[in-house]
Amino acid sequence: MATSPTQKLLQTPLHSCHQAAGAKLVPFAGWEMPLDYGSILGEARAVRASAGVFDVSHMARFWFRGPSAAVELDHALGGCVTDIAVGKARYSMLLQEDGGILDDLITYRTAEDAFFMVVNASNRDRDRDHLVSRLTDTVFEDITEDGGGILALQGPAAVKILQQLTGIDDLAPGFLDLAWPQSPFGELFIARTGYTGELGFEIFVTAKQAVPVWNRLLELGVHPVGLGARDVLRLEAGLALYGHEIHEAINPFEAGLGFAVRGWKTRNFIGGEALRNAAEASRVLVGFTAEKRVPREGYPVLCDGVEVGVICSGIYSATLDLPIATAYVQKGAVGAFTVSARGKEFPVQLAELPFVPHRSRG
Repeated sequence: MATSPTQKLLQTPLHSCHQAAGAKLVPFAGWEMPLDYGSILGEARAVRASAGVFDVSHMARFWFRGPSAAVELDHALGGCVTDIAVGKARYSMLLQEDGGILDDLITYRTAEDAFFMVVNASNRDRDRDHLVSRLTDTVFEDITEDGGGILALQGPAAVKILQQLTGIDDLAPGFLDLAWPQSPFGELFIARTGYTGELGFEIFVTAKQAVPVWNRLLELGVHPVGLGARDVLRLEAGLALYGHEIHEAINPFEAGLGFAVRGWKTRNFIGGEALRNAAEASRVLVGFTAEKRVPREGYPVLCDGVEVGVICSGIYSATLDLPIATAYVQKGAVGAFTVSARGKEFPVQLAELPFVPHRSRG
C-alpha cells in the first residue's frame, strides 16, 4: 500500500512509547513504524538469546462471524477452514483464480461461528475487497484502526515472560493454540504464533491494554525490537515475505508452501482448479550464503555464467554473521553460482532453508 506525499501516516497505540525509547520511525505500508531502537543486529540477537517484543499493530485485523462463516471462508481461502478446531490458528493463503498468491495470512477460530484473521498491512484494502466479494452470508468487520493492536513476544524466554506478565505460573499454550487468560490488564487474547522461528506469542491488546502491557514487558527485561530485526529474523528462519518470496506470479507449490493449501486436491476453493491443473514447477526457492557482499533483492543469479534466477530477499544475518539470501532459480541448475550486482559478479553458495533451525514449536 503506497503512501502519497500528502497522506498522513497512521500511528499504532504505542507511537509515544517508541518515541520515548529512541526508535527510528519510518513510513511502512501507510503507518509510521519503528525500524530499530539503535541496532538492528543487536535486536535480532536479543530475540535469539532471550526475548524481544515487536509492535505489529499495523497488521490488518479482520473478524468474520455467522453460521456460514466456516464454509464461506473455506471456499474463499486456499487452506481448509472447516476443520480448524475452536481455539486454534492456521497459516493459510488468499489466492487468485489462477492459483497465484494474493497474500499469506493467519486465521484464528475463536468460536464455532467466529473467525479472526491477520493479514499483511500492505494488502489490507485488496484483501478486504477480495474476501468480502467471496462472502454472501458472513458478517465482516475490519478492526485494524480500533485503537488496539498486536504485540509479538518472541524468543526462548517467552514462556517465562508470559507467565510473569499474566501472573499464571503454568500458562504455556501449545503451537498454534489460542488462550484468553485473565491478567492484571484484564482478559488478554494470546496466540502461540510468530514470525521469527523462535518460540513466541502474539498478544492482541485493546486500546486500553496496549501501553500498560508494552511497559510491563520492558520492565520484565524484554528488548524492544523494530521491523529491521524482524526482517533479519524471518529470513534466517526461511519464512516467506509477501512481495519477495511470494506474490501474484508465484503459486504455493513453487514457494514450498503446499501445506498452506490444505486439502487442495479435493476442496472446492478459489484457485483450487488452477492448482490441480498446474504444470510441475520449473523453478525452486533456494537459500544462498555469501562471504562479504549481501545479495540484494532483484539481483540476477547465474550458474556457470548463465542467468538462472533472481534474488528475492537478502540481508546480513545476525546469527550466522554473514550475508544470506533467498532466490528462485531454475530447477536442476547445477554448477558454480554467482550473483550479479550492477554487472559485477560475486560468488554465493547454496544453503539449506531455513538458515537457522526453528524453535517455534518448543
